[in-house]
Amino acid sequence: MNQQLFQNRATIIHLIFMSLLAINSTTLACQNSDAIAQESPDKQNQQIAKGVVFCDLNGDGKYNAGDSAFVGIKVSNGKDIVKTDRGGRYELPISDGGCVFVIKPTGYRTPINQHQLPKFFYLHKPAGSPKLRFKGSPPSGPLPQSIDFPLYRENEPEEFKILLFGDPQPRNNKEVDYISHDVVEELIGDESAFGVTLGDIAFDNLSTFKTLNQSIALIGIPWYNVIGNHDINLDAKSRTEINETFEETYGPSYYSFDYGQVHFVVLDNIDWAGPSEKNPRYRYEPRFGKQQLEFLKKDLSLIPKSQMLVLLMHVPIISVKDKSDFFELIKDRPYCVSVSGHTHDHRHLFLGKKEGFPGTKKHHHIVNVTVSGSWWSGALGDNQVPHSTMPDGAPNGYSIMSFDRDGYKLDFKAAGRPASEQLRIHLPSNIYTKKTEGVPIWVNVYNGSEESKVEYRIDRKEKWIELSKTIEPDPYFIELSKRDAGVDPKLPQPKNSYHLWKGTLPANIAPGAHLIEVKTTDRHGRVYIAHRSLRVTGKPIEK
Repeated sequence: MNQQLFQNRATIIHLIFMSLLAINSTTLACQNSDAIAQESPDKQNQQIAKGVVFCDLNGDGKYNAGDSAFVGIKVSNGKDIVKTDRGGRYELPISDGGCVFVIKPTGYRTPINQHQLPKFFYLHKPAGSPKLRFKGSPPSGPLPQSIDFPLYRENEPEEFKILLFGDPQPRNNKEVDYISHDVVEELIGDESAFGVTLGDIAFDNLSTFKTLNQSIALIGIPWYNVIGNHDINLDAKSRTEINETFEETYGPSYYSFDYGQVHFVVLDNIDWAGPSEKNPRYRYEPRFGKQQLEFLKKDLSLIPKSQMLVLLMHVPIISVKDKSDFFELIKDRPYCVSVSGHTHDHRHLFLGKKEGFPGTKKHHHIVNVTVSGSWWSGALGDNQVPHSTMPDGAPNGYSIMSFDRDGYKLDFKAAGRPASEQLRIHLPSNIYTKKTEGVPIWVNVYNGSEESKVEYRIDRKEKWIELSKTIEPDPYFIELSKRDAGVDPKLPQPKNSYHLWKGTLPANIAPGAHLIEVKTTDRHGRVYIAHRSLRVTGKPIEK
């Protein structure tokens, strides 16, 4: 991205935001109420939801005489989007089972509950959720006369970072404790703006929502959640029932909000496929659906194309059934990136014509590292947590996404390891002198992409030798699987790694100890280095 262009763009957006957020006694200077291309809502039990969006000056969550009403704040029912009028009021159609939510503007936050979960929505379920294995919503009763949304002033700088958790996926509270010890403890006091779990918050056992929320809340920052295929009610009998427990815990399964100069959209690409004769359980298809795509279209129509856009989902976009419709909505947005989880590996995809993306510039999609790695498998470490190395050879962990005037960067953080550990060198520990020629060297660069460069040298004397990128299973993980063969749960089958480089050692390396040094340069020009010792001997080393 051209740095000067981004700086100019960021400056313009900043000035726009500041003008929109400038407080003039009791209101924000914005446009009048403006309904955005409303589609025909479901007529069954349809009512009109009304309310006020206001600045909650005394923090009681109620709209009082002294509170400021906000003009021009966006509110949605998941179909339509309206802006509050000069009195901070909005009106939206709502049906039984529906939801109304405020789209958080820059410079403000919504209420946050005791588990650090943002409360920006109202669920209208007069009779409550149907009886399911895992509890949904209690009866909400008649539609309130006024559904009001409080906002609180918050400093949101242009430069900030967020945490991205892919698939924590605990089966039970024992695995919730794995998450606590492996990643939460090292993040206590982290100063990120907020965190996001990219789906598969649970592993079909939705009772772990509560205990995991309690654990992640210890980090001390607001936490948003994406729905995954293991987060739905498996005993649901229709599409309208599959999100009951998720909605009661986290709210709507798709929504948007602003933070700093960035617009975030949380998406739900877990669609109902219904039971079949062979599979009486719920079956899902990765799909957004027409209603959600219509919401996204309306949402994006209200932000400039020059604004940074981050789309958060569970299933990688390349696997989604209606991805072509999705691509049409973002093809002309040059400052757009999407992030998913689901596959339990880590990948940077640059999608172009070959993948069906119609934009002039390739779209960057990140398949995020997972917290659970290989589903909490493998031998226990010193902290009594399985090492859970992912089947692409990378360690389990999380990502840190940072934003500034130059755009965004993604950093890989291996759980329980120093931030400097970004790659692994794999080759024999000792070799015969006569066999040095052709001995393979493998380097797994955890956050590597097709835009990375990887080189090695020996003893800091030789020239750097560039390694070749390859897509195949990591030999390190294959050896690890053999070593952990008797461990239950066992590691999954190896899968292709999209961040693996290989080469061979030169001939006639002198006997003795040698230093193998590897450096990788990422797409942003940042350099990371790792070392590995090698002993060359004329005879086998005694065991």
